[in-house]
Amino acid sequence: MLTARRRPVPTPSSFAGTLALSCALSCPLAGALAGALSFALSFALSFALVGALACDSADAGALDVLVEAEDVIIEGLTPGDGAENIRDGWAVEYERYIVVLGEIELQLSTDRAVAVSAPELFAVDLAAISSAGDSLWQLRSLAEGRYEFFYSVEGASAASRHDSVSAADFEEMRAGDWSYLIDGVLRKDDGVSCPPPDLSDPPVGATPAGTSAAGVPCYANPELRFRVGVHEATHYGPCEIDGAPGVNVTASGGQTAAVTIHGDHVFFNGFPEGAEGGTQRLAQWLADCDLDLDGEVTEAELAAITPSELAELDDRYQLGGSPIIPLTSMWDYVRAQLKTQGHFQGEGECPIDGVEHAH
Repeated sequence: MLTARRRPVPTPSSFAGTLALSCALSCPLAGALAGALSFALSFALSFALVGALACDSADAGALDVLVEAEDVIIEGLTPGDGAENIRDGWAVEYERYIVVLGEIELQLSTDRAVAVSAPELFAVDLAAISSAGDSLWQLRSLAEGRYEFFYSVEGASAASRHDSVSAADFEEMRAGDWSYLIDGVLRKDDGVSCPPPDLSDPPVGATPAGTSAAGVPCYANPELRFRVGVHEATHYGPCEIDGAPGVNVTASGGQTAAVTIHGDHVFFNGFPEGAEGGTQRLAQWLADCDLDLDGEVTEAELAAITPSELAELDDRYQLGGSPIIPLTSMWDYVRAQLKTQGHFQGEGECPIDGVEHAH
């Protein structure tokens, strides 16, 4: 669905019409001239508005908006020493990465009164779509020019189900009005969990396999599952890529733009301001949140742990710049990182809820 609108502007034709009526009462010749002026101005104004919206014109521009997943959502993250690797030895695989997004809006940069929107919301499993992305929104009859670009992540209650999402998952998301449903697995052959001692509840008879660098008892835990279902509505924009704002629409041409969701921010060691180059991706903190050592990290466990109670969050982590303040638990930390994952055209940046946050 495409909605085009133009905010109210003064109408010269109404002024000319008033002038024509006034002059007609006092001078027949002047009234005739003013009437002609009224017609001319009305015609010119109508022509200008048609040109601005380019409705039903052969010269109208078109824009297809895709949703695309960062490759780590589809392919996973691997351990290693590279900039894109998990640096503490864990491998990460996403089995589901469902996000509700849409509410695309364009605003003509030279005249923000001209705005075009595609308000549909879709629940899409980014782990199941093509690496080339999927076209979900089509905007037509666009006037030529550069447009600022906005979009949103919202709850599932008002969304439509994409073919990549099962009916059961969609109903669960709708019931909780979730914005995200993420299922993932951490794996490491010699992996351990080192939960905060005052919060941990190891099984009877469990024996520590050693201690962490901070002296916390650690237990063998080579595979852990984690599941996140959360409502975290976020508005993104105006977006830019390489310093260029939004998208440039040309007459008689078709362009594409992509809403890109990243999948590694949960493993960032903080909330970087600037490029991601200096950021480390670490997963041990999540393994340490398995308080009962059953091989699964839950929302309740994350919510029970404050950042200060997690020894793994040492001086490698910088928690300033979080879009959620204060961070009272590791569940808040997850929520905050999810808010930072919205991008544009791959690595393009978008202010989060109106606040600049380059990463």
